[in-house]
Amino acid sequence: MTKLAGLLIAAMLMAVPMAAAGQDKDHDSAALATIGQAFSAIQGGEPVRALAMVEPVLASFDKEFSGEKRHIFCSQTAEQDGYYLTTADGGADNVRLVTATWCEALYVKAFALVDLQRLDDAQSAFERLVAFAPKHARYINELGYVFLKKKEWQHSIETYMRAEAAATFTPERRDYERCVAFRGIGFDLVELGRLDDAEAAYRKCLAIIPGEPKSLGEIEYIKEQRKKTT
Repeated sequence: MTKLAGLLIAAMLMAVPMAAAGQDKDHDSAALATIGQAFSAIQGGEPVRALAMVEPVLASFDKEFSGEKRHIFCSQTAEQDGYYLTTADGGADNVRLVTATWCEALYVKAFALVDLQRLDDAQSAFERLVAFAPKHARYINELGYVFLKKKEWQHSIETYMRAEAAATFTPERRDYERCVAFRGIGFDLVELGRLDDAEAAYRKCLAIIPGEPKSLGEIEYIKEQRKKTT
């Protein structure tokens, strides 16, 4: 995991929201503390320790919700609330919105699995996470990255496209997550040899965040690759 990714996780863990109006009051400060400690273990190069710490948190939530028949969603914004409550089969009465603590625990587990190069297990964890938060772009982007790591380029592209579309449901992070998605798509397209399409993807990021350095660097790389083929 890169230092930048680590800093991002730390910031997001610190920003896990309390339950919004209408959500179950199941926010667990002890669980959040454990999640934070597990993340610190990942930062310290101890992903195995992180897994051991976070698994009991997940087991506790699984036990709590094991008999739940309604659709469970980890919702973090009003926009996500509205989507889940109005689009789920059976309507709002068939939805249970929970705080993000459960999903953040699963997020840290999935990251630890990526660090351990257990990519199939990481994929399963992120897919479960996205099932609980299907309109949370950050989680979908991470799943796209796992497919990228597995060199499943087309699956990665499709997943990043889902993330870009979902970004509007987290307005405060919309531009950032859209740019992450376009950069991921650009990387996949380079690997597929589609340099023009890849450059177009990076330029979509630049249209959102002018001067975004990673996209600019990748466009320069594409230019160098073109020179090699002429």
